[in-house]
Amino acid sequence: MAAQAESRPRYGGPVRVLLHDRVVSLDPAGEDDHPAARDRVASLMFETLTDVDAQGHARAKLATSWRVEPNKRVWQFRLRIANFHDSSPLNATDVVASLTRVNPSLKCTAIDRQTVNIETPAPVTHLPEMLALEKYAIVKRTPETPLLGTGPYRLNEWQAGERAFLSVNDDYWAGRSFPDTIEFIMGATLRDQLAERHLGQNSGAELTLDQVRGVEGANQNISLSRPSDLLVIFFLQSETAPAAAGKKTIDPRVREILSSATNRAAINNLLLQRKGAPASGLLPQWLTGYEFLFPGNFDLEHAKQLRSETAGLIIIPKISLAYDFSDPVAKLVAERVALDAREAGLSVQPYADSHVNQRSSRTAMSADAVLLRVPLASLEPSVATAAIMDDLGAADSSAALSATRPEDVYEAERKLLENFRAIPVVRIPQALWLNLGLHNWQQMSNGAWQLDQLWTEGLR
Repeated sequence: MAAQAESRPRYGGPVRVLLHDRVVSLDPAGEDDHPAARDRVASLMFETLTDVDAQGHARAKLATSWRVEPNKRVWQFRLRIANFHDSSPLNATDVVASLTRVNPSLKCTAIDRQTVNIETPAPVTHLPEMLALEKYAIVKRTPETPLLGTGPYRLNEWQAGERAFLSVNDDYWAGRSFPDTIEFIMGATLRDQLAERHLGQNSGAELTLDQVRGVEGANQNISLSRPSDLLVIFFLQSETAPAAAGKKTIDPRVREILSSATNRAAINNLLLQRKGAPASGLLPQWLTGYEFLFPGNFDLEHAKQLRSETAGLIIIPKISLAYDFSDPVAKLVAERVALDAREAGLSVQPYADSHVNQRSSRTAMSADAVLLRVPLASLEPSVATAAIMDDLGAADSSAALSATRPEDVYEAERKLLENFRAIPVVRIPQALWLNLGLHNWQQMSNGAWQLDQLWTEGLR
């Protein structure tokens, strides 16, 4: 009986999580160099109207129900009774202000205190799934407290880029969560924790793939998501837009050479220790079933032949490729891409940059291309495709959002990939170390965390 009692959920105790990246803002609607890490923290404080289950279907959260007109443009959401962390009640006016700030193209109207109408400029088939994206979290902004949420935890202490200390919200609408506190330590190096034998003080820790092998060898508890994060080469200057100052347009034929010369299988097998997956599309095969239709095979002979033909028509330039300086896997992949390109007669010069993940910062970069790590934001394919398009800033995402059939989503993806401005390289899983005394840490197939049922056993 004692063993059974220890395995039952218990209230109390702290949870301490090591985050690899440093988060400088918890605003779900703001730009951050590491939005995925920010969302891991912010999702405990701020909630969306809807959530998405493991099958990619919308389910209720701050909205209890919704309905849509036949044109798929006018939706109505009914809100649940909930309070912000300052004890003020959630109402439709708060939702309208929050959503309008994030996406001004949404025409949001408060019908009454608990009812919101949302009209979209074009049909959106999966608006409830779109509103489950963390950037659409409902945030109340006041002069006294800039960011207020309704989530199961509230912010107690904040040191930007260093630490976030959250305490449980006893008045949470869905009932009190189990741990008293959750503390996030940012920029922590797992290697140092292992060397100093401090890992046992923590409940969970993000791992980079180069750290997984060492921890696995120490008989630790490791959790890997499906390969979901996309490493993609994206060329900053479009051939259809006027060239920005200091930027050059890389000819689509040169981009195709780079794609054909990139040995995705070798990158996965050697650099990712077979824990990832070669990528040819924006979305993974396990989600859509059609990624195999996109060309992504290593073909060095084709690359060399195309290089020879192209050299007779244009001057082939050097390509500068920026990657996230804090991501060791991105560094390895960028260097391998440069090595593969050299075999085909291309010169690719990788270099580290601190702001490749911010769209506003990329406009001022001198790089020709960036190697981006793009999370799989949703398990609903049309929403996931639109989110990647928005992250890249490469195309209008309305076609993906209005898709009613898988063929429509495929076509939106195909149009973005056809001129090789975006070159998918490889997919990477999310890796976690978890303390054996931690229970119900739910990692979704796309790597997202759900910690609402988390509880600890004997962690102090």
